Amino acid sequence: MPRLSTAEGPFHGERFAALYQEQSHDLLVFFARRVYEPELALDLTAETFPQALISRRKFRGTNDADAARWLYGIARHQLHHYFRNGEAEGKALRKLGLEVPDMSDAELARLVEESGLDELRAAMNGALSALSNEQRQALQLRVVHELPYPEVASRLGISEASARARVSRGLRALASHFESNPLPEEAT
Repeated sequence: MPRLSTAEGPFHGERFAALYQEQSHDLLVFFARRVYEPELALDLTAETFPQALISRRKFRGTNDADAARWLYGIARHQLHHYFRNGEAEGKALRKLGLEVPDMSDAELARLVEESGLDELRAAMNGALSALSNEQRQALQLRVVHELPYPEVASRLGISEASARARVSRGLRALASHFESNPLPEEAT
C-alpha cells in the first residue's frame, strides 16, 4: 500500500483507493460481527468510506497503521450512529451520490462464514435463553424494537422504573454470560 501522507496531503488520489483495497473486506467483517446481518454490514461499510473521504483532511497520521486506526474510528462512529438511530442512514452516500453495492447470495454466504455469524447468533441465542422471560421481553422491546422506556413499560404492563430495571438486569446478565463464555475470536 502506498504511504498515505505526502506533500500532496493525506489520501490523495490512489492513496485513498489503496486504503479501500487494503481495508474494505476486513471492515466488512468487523461490521458483520457487530450487527449480525451481512446486508447491514455492507451498508455500514459503504457509508464508512465516503465519510472517510469527506473528512480526509482531519487525518493527522503518518503511516498505514495510523490510517487503519483512523478508519476504524470512523467505522465505530458509524456503528454508534446506527445503533443510536436504529438504522444505517445513507446520508454520506447521498451527499456523494453513491449507491450501496449489491452482494450476490454466494458473497453474502461467504461473509456469513468468514465472520462466524452462525456461531455468534448461536452464542447470542444461548445467552438470551438463559434470561428470564421478563428480561428477554424488556430487552426485545427496548433494544431490538428501540422503543422508549414509557412504551416498554406500557406494553409490559409495568412501571417505567420496572422496565428500566428489567432491561438493566438483562444487559448485566448478558455481559456476565459473555465474560464467562467469550464469543469466538474475530477471523481478521
